[in-house]
Amino acid sequence: MGRLALRGRRPRRQARRQGAGIEDPDWRTRLIHSALYRDPQLLDSALHRHKKLKPLEDFSITSNMHAVFLAAAEFPNAGLEFPVIFVNTGERTPDGKPMVAPVALLGLVANENLQLNGTRWDARYVPAFIRRFPFLTAGVQGSAAPGVFVDAAWKGFSDTEGEALFDADGKPTEVLANAVQFLQRFDEEQQRTRLFCSRILELDLLKEMQADATLPNGETLKVEGFLLVDETKLRDLPDAVVVELHRSGMLGMMHSHLMSLGNVQRLVERKAMRVAATMA
Repeated sequence: MGRLALRGRRPRRQARRQGAGIEDPDWRTRLIHSALYRDPQLLDSALHRHKKLKPLEDFSITSNMHAVFLAAAEFPNAGLEFPVIFVNTGERTPDGKPMVAPVALLGLVANENLQLNGTRWDARYVPAFIRRFPFLTAGVQGSAAPGVFVDAAWKGFSDTEGEALFDADGKPTEVLANAVQFLQRFDEEQQRTRLFCSRILELDLLKEMQADATLPNGETLKVEGFLLVDETKLRDLPDAVVVELHRSGMLGMMHSHLMSLGNVQRLVERKAMRVAATMA
């Protein structure tokens, strides 16, 4: 079994000298821009009239994802399986403030998903970001409303197998209607999550941390540059603010986030098992 230590962020220069694990300065931004979609196309009833959709059962499409975006409403369920952390997105609000996003940590090194076992998702909970695949919503030039896109390169999107997306008249089938409804709910939860993140930034509740892991073979890994809620600052909030956070549900989300951090050790154990399997 590997060993894990969570600690406050050391100076960047020192951390890089001792480096291992995730050190790519862009990983925090790239990990929330999914590698899932290879050929996203705007869904069109004429172009895609005869397309069919198979259920998502082969999760090998997530093999290069070491983290995935979470909506705040997912924290209670996702937090039972994965560490829920916050990352800087590299973007800023219109008034210049940094933006952060919550993610589920799936692996300890870049481009490795420890929740994947062959083609099988090896956890009880699948984040909504993945469940919405092969669909997503994105802005469309000349339209105020977002458009529905589909990954045309996915093997489960074809002319031959699965459930039809459009009927003979070109109208959405129940399968497509349900998918669009899921996308709408996901987008609504994304917006609520942005408000949640804005509030914890406003209250200055986040602190930068790093995780150091030592595997049984002596290999050391570091995951650095992520953010956690500072429990001391949370306890020191004025009573009125605590009540406000409780009534809005944000306090419960923060507690789910903090409780999820014990799952980092589970990732270390998964990584140790993979390393041992390669050495057997």
